[in-house]
Amino acid sequence: DVRVVLVKLADRLHNMRTLGYMPEHKQRRIARETMDIFAPLANRLGIWQIKWELEDLSFRYLNPEAYRTIAKSLDERRADREEYVENIAEILRTELEKNGVHNAVITARPKHIYSIYRKMKRKDLPLEQIYDVRALRVILEKEAQCYLVLGIVHRVWRPIPGEFDDYVAAPKDNFYRSLHTAVLDKRGKTLEVQIRTWEMHEDAEYGI
Repeated sequence: DVRVVLVKLADRLHNMRTLGYMPEHKQRRIARETMDIFAPLANRLGIWQIKWELEDLSFRYLNPEAYRTIAKSLDERRADREEYVENIAEILRTELEKNGVHNAVITARPKHIYSIYRKMKRKDLPLEQIYDVRALRVILEKEAQCYLVLGIVHRVWRPIPGEFDDYVAAPKDNFYRSLHTAVLDKRGKTLEVQIRTWEMHEDAEYGI
């Protein structure tokens, strides 16, 4: 019964949020179990809201030094990043309006420390070159608009080869759907853009 799994996930999330009160050896054991079993389970059920928080909380206890380094770096650059994303969003909003897309909601995509760390390791890149650090999310009413917006994004900024994924035409195993692309802005900075409908967004955040 999937409802039992949801209760277990909620219980584990609460445990992880209060893990700081436990002895260090218990913190590491529970964090490892969470990273190995509970976070992948949340991912399998498509519950991004729970998955990313379980991962970040586990990472904080399993690799505190790397966690602090990335968190500090993100925090130090927050103001610059927010200003940059705001300016970029305004450019995209203007282009969408010109092309008849009037209902788009454009926001900064949340930054999750463990996913940034994993990408740094996988691609052997420093934090400055990870696309997720500067990221936009575009949410629309209809699926057809997603591809229209993708075309506009690629017309405004140069797409980076090998960094486009179409999870709308080919959803992930957990039914996640979204268009992902990474582009270079006019100054040569990397930017990741996620494009999805409200229905896709709801499915991605809350899953089953």
